[in-house]
Amino acid sequence: HCVKDNRGQWVLNNQHEDSQFELALSGVVDDAVVHCRLDRTFVDEETRWIIDYKTSRHDDDNKEEFLNAEMIRYKAQLEQYARLMSGMDARPIKLGLYYPAFGGWRSWEFSDA
Repeated sequence: HCVKDNRGQWVLNNQHEDSQFELALSGVVDDAVVHCRLDRTFVDEETRWIIDYKTSRHDDDNKEEFLNAEMIRYKAQLEQYARLMSGMDARPIKLGLYYPAFGGWRSWEFSDA
């Protein structure tokens, strides 16, 4: 499905600058050692993207509600990834959740304020 979906093609495009899949990162966040694996990261238009793939399903009636709830559920996890990455890359960071099974997408800008 994701090959036909424009968002999926963009996410999977390995021509992006610094394109990496399954990137392992380790570092210290909030005085704790953190190890993580980023499903997908790359730079597009001078912005570092960190994207997590999800396989969750939704009821056809409430796709938007489902995606909003998923964003709340995974926000802290992705922002922890962004904190690690921000120590290595000074560019702005955007975070995304991508659901290849139905083309679902949520994204937001990371701010460590």
